Amino acid sequence: MKHIKFLLDLCGIILGAALYGLAVTGINLPSKLADGGVTGIALLLNHLFGFAPSITSLIINLPLLLVSLFIFGKHSFIRTIVGTFSLVFFLHVWENLNVHFAVGNLLVNSLMTGVLSGIGCGLVFRFGGSTGGTDIIYQAIEKYYHVNIGKSLFIITFGILIVSLMYLDFTHFAYTLLSCSILSYTLNKVKYLRISNPFKKITSTTATVNPLEPMEEPYLD
Repeated sequence: MKHIKFLLDLCGIILGAALYGLAVTGINLPSKLADGGVTGIALLLNHLFGFAPSITSLIINLPLLLVSLFIFGKHSFIRTIVGTFSLVFFLHVWENLNVHFAVGNLLVNSLMTGVLSGIGCGLVFRFGGSTGGTDIIYQAIEKYYHVNIGKSLFIITFGILIVSLMYLDFTHFAYTLLSCSILSYTLNKVKYLRISNPFKKITSTTATVNPLEPMEEPYLD
């Protein structure tokens, strides 16, 4: 059962990374919206120097992955490796396929990328992984200071967005901040969503009732 759960976790992480990468290449890049974390830095370098986000993300992530190994241990490190390289892979795939579905309205784009990125990142974190980079910092803050990932993500992202004003105009900055707020909210909803297990209730009910034991007659006054 543990192996099956582990494989399901990896599938959830890969799916989340695919959705997040799709939001970055399909909406953020064509609409010139920035992003937070290593992806935001990669987008910054893309706009300034034309560097491919997939390659930049990989270079920045490599040393941070070693930090993850020492902080979270082997099992979390494997999930982080899968999340990181899945994101790099899907960024590369969506770039090559030239997948763009941004519209001409920045408000709509910011809403779409916020929700899609939030679902993607939320799935990655929910299944115990990360996409590397600053995600490792968010997880460390949650582990040692008990601050949920959505809050720390928003604070660090805000700092990166301030630097992104080097190439962003104020309009794109404002809409990017809106998308990151939606991302943060959606991420928390997906990651911390509690799903009840109906089979657990059935098991606990059947465990407390013994069919061989006679039921007590109701007391009549």
